[in-house]
Amino acid sequence: MKKKTLLIICLLSLLLAVGSFYAATKYIDQLVHETMFAPVVKVASGKQIQPFQPITRADLVVDHEEMDEIIPGSFAKIEDVIGKQSMQTIFGGEQLIEEKLREGYLLPQRGEARYEIPVTNLMPLTELRKGDHVKVWIKYKQASEIETLPAPSHFKMQNTSADLLFESQLVTVKDNNGFEIYSIQPQILPDAGNMTKTFFEASKSTPLNEVEKRYYDYRAQPSAIASFVGFNLTDQEYVILAEAMQYGIIQIGLGLGEEGNGF
Repeated sequence: MKKKTLLIICLLSLLLAVGSFYAATKYIDQLVHETMFAPVVKVASGKQIQPFQPITRADLVVDHEEMDEIIPGSFAKIEDVIGKQSMQTIFGGEQLIEEKLREGYLLPQRGEARYEIPVTNLMPLTELRKGDHVKVWIKYKQASEIETLPAPSHFKMQNTSADLLFESQLVTVKDNNGFEIYSIQPQILPDAGNMTKTFFEASKSTPLNEVEKRYYDYRAQPSAIASFVGFNLTDQEYVILAEAMQYGIIQIGLGLGEEGNGF
């Protein structure tokens, strides 16, 4: 065998050995990485998720953490988190875990029922969002009109102008087609063009990217005009509310949450 041929064979063998070693090393590194690291969904740097606000794609990033650094109940896919809501503030860099995103927290508790009331029967005093703790007031009609009515049976008239009926939580805000729009932002005189679009376009069946847009709308301008708001009320609270509507307009305003903070 000629020396030149032998040299070529040796060179090819060397290259094959180096390539095999590189591939094996890379495979081992990948295997170790997959064994020791795993994807986990976190709040993006500079972002902050507030209580009761639906989570959007822009709030999240997927990072790879060592297995022993991943909190039990964490999420590996962003799609599993979008649209969920947190019960507490979550800061940038924190992992998202199921316990903080527990669903069903706005369902009626024992002794309560869900009541959805037309907005035409109410007067929101400020911007309100799903999950907000609110105060429910009765603003009385003029004295001349009140005099023709019997004294209320289920609440007391302690003031000639307005009385606090009870405190509750806003658990749903829907448009005229029953779609959840998350927030209500009263306007004295809405823009006619937007109003037309709202009534005839906003509540059509929409693709996923438009559904996700609704989560952004929750934080700013609602995607439609609110037509119904829902509360979880006890029997007594509902009776009070139904009776109070005869004596004036029901007003709702933002209150304080259980931790003393308005959401």
